[in-house]
Amino acid sequence: MNDSQLLYIPKIRQGIVIDHVPAGLGIQVLTVIRSYPGMKDIVVTLGINYKSSKLGTKDMLKLKTTELDDEIVNHIALIAPGVSIKRITDYDVDKRFTLQVPESIVNKVKCRNPNCITNFETNLATLFTLVDAEKHKFRCKHCERIFDLQELEFRFVKR
Repeated sequence: MNDSQLLYIPKIRQGIVIDHVPAGLGIQVLTVIRSYPGMKDIVVTLGINYKSSKLGTKDMLKLKTTELDDEIVNHIALIAPGVSIKRITDYDVDKRFTLQVPESIVNKVKCRNPNCITNFETNLATLFTLVDAEKHKFRCKHCERIFDLQELEFRFVKR
């Protein structure tokens, strides 16, 4: 058996595969998944730095669960837009989709403008809307400043 035929992460019978995660972001995706109630106890296999014809190198996660909540999927899309999510049934892919940058971000990120009201009013939710999908630029609803997605600081769900 040569190296290209070797499976480093075994196939799963039932579950979710999160594939084409840019190398180095797999741990962040795992952190997001684990931050949600009900996801803390599922079995997860994480592969880091696999060869990829599409990305050069990639990370991959396999989860022993049949569904991912839309909120989790949207949160993953903020960290790694472009990843593919596949639902596996009896070792075959029965559903597949690619994550796109969401149109809005509600209370998942903190505004980087130190003068934004959301940094003083703790019960006020942050809201960012997509203004440039290609460059991943978002505008804060409250202070109207525009930020690149990579500039925004993520808030994680409290357990």
